[in-house]
Amino acid sequence: MVLNCLVTAIVSMAVFMWSEKIPVESVPALTITGYKYYQDSIAHIASFDGRQYDLYLEAPVKLPVGARCTGLFEVHVPKENRNFIKMDERVTLQINGIDGRIYEPSINPAECDQTRKTAEMYLNEIRDSYMERVLRITEQDYRFDILTLSIGNKSYITSDFFDALQKLGIYHLYVISGTHIAFISGILFYTLNRLRLDITAIKLVMMATLIMFLFLNFFSPSVFRAVFMTVVLIATSFTRHKPYLSVISLSAIIQIMFNPWIVYHAGFQLSYTTTFLIILSRNYWSHYGFFIQLLGITLIAEISTLVVLLHQFNELSISGIVMNLIFVPLFTFLIFPMVILFNVLTFTHLPAIVDVFYAQVFSMLRHFIVVMANGMNHRIAVGNLNSFWFIVLLVLTYWMIRSLCLKQLRRFVILTGCFGISILLIDAYSYNDYTVTMVDVGQGDAFVIEDHINKKVILLDTGGQFYFKETGRKLSDRTVLPYLKELGINRIDMLIISHFDLDHMGESHHIMTKIPIDHIYLNVNDPGFAQWHDSIKSQFHGKIVNALEAQEIKVGNIMIERLFPDNSLQEEDANRNSLVLKMQVGNFSFLFTGDTDKKMEEKIIKERGKIRADVLKLAHHGSDTSTGEHFLSNTAFTYGLISAGVDNRFGHPHPEVLERVEDLRLLDTTEHGMVRFTIKNNKMCVESKLNAPLNHCIKKRAE
Repeated sequence: MVLNCLVTAIVSMAVFMWSEKIPVESVPALTITGYKYYQDSIAHIASFDGRQYDLYLEAPVKLPVGARCTGLFEVHVPKENRNFIKMDERVTLQINGIDGRIYEPSINPAECDQTRKTAEMYLNEIRDSYMERVLRITEQDYRFDILTLSIGNKSYITSDFFDALQKLGIYHLYVISGTHIAFISGILFYTLNRLRLDITAIKLVMMATLIMFLFLNFFSPSVFRAVFMTVVLIATSFTRHKPYLSVISLSAIIQIMFNPWIVYHAGFQLSYTTTFLIILSRNYWSHYGFFIQLLGITLIAEISTLVVLLHQFNELSISGIVMNLIFVPLFTFLIFPMVILFNVLTFTHLPAIVDVFYAQVFSMLRHFIVVMANGMNHRIAVGNLNSFWFIVLLVLTYWMIRSLCLKQLRRFVILTGCFGISILLIDAYSYNDYTVTMVDVGQGDAFVIEDHINKKVILLDTGGQFYFKETGRKLSDRTVLPYLKELGINRIDMLIISHFDLDHMGESHHIMTKIPIDHIYLNVNDPGFAQWHDSIKSQFHGKIVNALEAQEIKVGNIMIERLFPDNSLQEEDANRNSLVLKMQVGNFSFLFTGDTDKKMEEKIIKERGKIRADVLKLAHHGSDTSTGEHFLSNTAFTYGLISAGVDNRFGHPHPEVLERVEDLRLLDTTEHGMVRFTIKNNKMCVESKLNAPLNHCIKKRAE
């Protein structure tokens, strides 16, 4: 075992020392090597000069495999991560072996030449032919489930259903994993044995079938590990040896040599961690009956993945063991056999009554999964682990598994309790009293304000309803939501909507479906309120607070004072209905101005007089229509914040504004990315994601 670990570590280090590819801005030609299917579209896999790209065409054109198309194709590569979150699209591309994405309106197949096909292209054509056959044989939606369960086409899983599978901890059952390989191997052996074939012939047929199955599944980590281990163990069975640890280590080394970035893949880490520990503990369960073996292995699998799940996803499952005990038998004895039978019928004849039966079963399965997922809170968010807690939890999981294998149940219960207490302690204590974060959401606003003393969280605006072309995912799924999860935040005490422009509240609907919100503080006179309120009636179950009836409101120790507007103001322009809020966060104050313009600023000064605060959020993303001379001459600030998108079409922040606020310490998301203020007593520290040299701390002088 020590030798295997050393070899794996040496190979990993050696591979990472190889030179990395430098991204290119465009390519002069593309060769189509395969396809990626979605429920409503298809994408091409294309290559040029040893690089691989995802090609998306707006027109419904399907270019043949082997087609070589010339032209100047712009390559899109995700930009650097601009927020303090672990999610990094560039690393995701590297993990999947993709060098970029290409978007084109259309490509005329007549303008492409046919090249000589490689073995990979032939395999992709076989895969494509199979998928086309399944898609043609039935019009029912269960065909997408069949393809997901047959060849691991994850693109067919919708985001909502994916969330449900993850909540229940059964995602591994719905995509190709070791469970599928074990079932296929068992069915193959049983069928071939019933045909009275020689044991040698059975082993050879099984090896050939599994290798072909591997080729059709794009060498995913879990499939490669399971197939490689099964094939090698079948081969070594001729010599009566079963070198489990050597086989699993060799499969990991091979994958790392082909793609070193695979070590960052959550599936790779989960797959090998689980398999390694199950192999080490197999002798402790082999003499028990089926149910006890299932329970023991399920417990070991769940425990072994705890730290990986916390590190990768900042989540802890509280029902994974029970859900797996329910769904593993269901999939093993019903769903997997139905998938195999359907594949047989695909190449023979699919009766109409069978088609209806399949549609009913998979419809009930999806409904059952969604109902179970939404019936309770299956997972809790846990803040990022530092090195100390990572080691503590790793040691605890090892001793939990060891105690379980040795049947030391009392010790196991005590250790499980220690693990739970450790999770509570991770989020129970914070060095700082308060944190105020300007999230980089592009052209929009989103601020997270935390009171660590009272465990209260405020979200001021949500960012705009703009979508990243590279992934098609909602903006908040890549900015606000992962940041909240990595903070260990499971609910928002108050959502404040400054006004009803999309770049300020566009993600509010999506966020409230992902995380509970207790209160929403807003201006009911805003012309966009009625339409927004009608659209969220079925989604929001908290309390809406009319800001015009609550000039001052307190969340934990954070005091919020509304400076503008009041009930007398009736404006049709949403910007002129913006809430202007002064927040007292510990010993420091912040002024949030929404999208107010110069006219509104003059009214505020006229009604409120001179305003002082430590930090000013410049109105309207630094537009010249706001932050006027009159406003600045009647206010006093130390810092200025600008939340705007890089290369936005409005030209924000405008040079005139930057010149007017040159006396302030300016922090701009276009240059600095996410900006975070941490407050402890009379000390406030500032840090930015993209410009670490600007990080500093100041102390509040006694007034």
